[in-house]
Amino acid sequence: MVLRSPQDALYALVSDWPVNGGVHQQRAIDFCRAWLAGRMPAETVRQAFILAALEAGVRINDDEDGSEAAVNPPV
Repeated sequence: MVLRSPQDALYALVSDWPVNGGVHQQRAIDFCRAWLAGRMPAETVRQAFILAALEAGVRINDDEDGSEAAVNPPV
């Protein structure tokens, strides 16, 4: 799955996440929603998403400028 925005990240966290109920997952969801409302910078959302991915064992392949990330579910 390729994520290009916090909106994409929100969809992944809510619909396709392999582990539900994690503290970092919920924080990332909240941060994505805050970004959609214009109250959170995208970089802060990105960092929260990375923590949620670590928590769930999801591998992230970032491109160099941070504008796009590919997430791979745990094996």
